[in-house]
Amino acid sequence: MKKILAIFLATSVSLAVQADGHSNSTPGPVETWNCVLNEGKSMDDVRKVGAMVAEVAKAADDPVAQWIFAPFTGDMTTGRFVLMTAWANFPSMGTSFGNFFTDGAGNKVMEVWGETATCESRNLYTVEELHNSIEQ
Repeated sequence: MKKILAIFLATSVSLAVQADGHSNSTPGPVETWNCVLNEGKSMDDVRKVGAMVAEVAKAADDPVAQWIFAPFTGDMTTGRFVLMTAWANFPSMGTSFGNFFTDGAGNKVMEVWGETATCESRNLYTVEELHNSIEQ
């Protein structure tokens, strides 16, 4: 699972892409939550939590990005997914965590998140794009 996640992270996160497919990227921080949906919940509920995160970030003028990774091979446990959040740099991540967790702006989001999914792990990574020839 960790190898697959690392491959997804390395190939999926686009921080700065030039038109000729070369990257001008510096490592950036990401957070992943490795989870399973709670009974009666769906990926639409995860998307609603993502929208709540976006609202909190927008209100704080704090840009973030999120992705959902859902398996289509390997461990196909129903409802298994990874939610990833990314920031442009570490100062931005620190500001975001301070607003969301310390200052309480994310309290309601975390309440809904706990109702939506049970997560076996939460990890922080740095991600650096090596190349990207996928057109946006």
